[in-house]
Amino acid sequence: MKLKIIISKWQRTIQLTLFILCANGWETTVLASADNTSVESSSWRLELDNDIYFSKDDNISSGWSLQKYSAVAQSWDTLEHVPEFVRHWGKAIPTLTEDGLIYRVGIAFGQIIQTPKDLSRSDLIKDDVPYAGALTLQTTWHAFNDDEFRGFQITVGVVGPLALGEQTQSMFHVLTHSSDPKGWDNQLENEPVINFNYMRKQKILRWGNPAELSLDMTINGNAGLGNLFTHASMSLELRFGHNMTRGFVSMPDPIGFSMHYMASLKPPNPEAAAFYGSLAFKGTVLAHNIFLDGNTFSDSHSVDKEPLIGIIIAGLHYERKNWGLHFNIMATSDVVDANGTQVREGREQLGSVNIVWRF
Repeated sequence: MKLKIIISKWQRTIQLTLFILCANGWETTVLASADNTSVESSSWRLELDNDIYFSKDDNISSGWSLQKYSAVAQSWDTLEHVPEFVRHWGKAIPTLTEDGLIYRVGIAFGQIIQTPKDLSRSDLIKDDVPYAGALTLQTTWHAFNDDEFRGFQITVGVVGPLALGEQTQSMFHVLTHSSDPKGWDNQLENEPVINFNYMRKQKILRWGNPAELSLDMTINGNAGLGNLFTHASMSLELRFGHNMTRGFVSMPDPIGFSMHYMASLKPPNPEAAAFYGSLAFKGTVLAHNIFLDGNTFSDSHSVDKEPLIGIIIAGLHYERKNWGLHFNIMATSDVVDANGTQVREGREQLGSVNIVWRF
């Protein structure tokens, strides 16, 4: 019953949000015929991240983002429905322009929430992670083909009460008849955040018949710099399936830690469904995480973090001509360093559902 209530509420939220954005002129091509759509078309994506799939409600508890991607183009100058200054940035960012690549811009608005394990306590829980929320706006420029990917992302936003983490979690708990979280008075203070992310991917192995069963392997390097997250990551990504879309699989992104992008190209048989699985093994060196280190410019609750984190992400993906559905689960090694302290260790465990519409 709880799951049905959650799905029903999210459906109404999705419909209302898309109506408002379209009504404000975000993208007039939503009226175009679905017969002209493909994975290279202008697209919306809704990402819902939550640890409810693991029957838990702590650490990174939930996140969501609504993302809009332009249709792909052969140059930054020919991107449609993209402001001129945004296209200019694409040309100006080093490495993002090269023969043989195609180009796309994305924008995303989203939120992420972190809580300690015991939501019934109203006092400051010193042996667990802080209450925290972030509300962000992100712009991503990416250039890619079926062999390589290059992307750059700017994230701006706010951490603290202005991010509305308390209101969002309280509303969700009312809808799911869960206990009301009591400790939001102890959340991180208001702080503006800005982050920069750069990512490179390169395919290193292909096997099988792309129109039928095939496999590919990609190596991925990613670095982030800012007062939200500062880190460097390397990962190995595997895809295996039938009539897979060309290009690269998208991984779930708790806001700012990785990158929002859509780097898919038409599958060998564009009229048939693409169905495939993915598996990623990621290692991260983490220098700064505002959710664990606390506020940058003021004193706040914090915990010692682990500087090295291992992450596994497994996914199932189903793509049609004008829509797609993606489900991922993510698990990490311990993110909190409890050595010699009373702080509770904790691993991040999240499920992620991505719904894609193309116009």
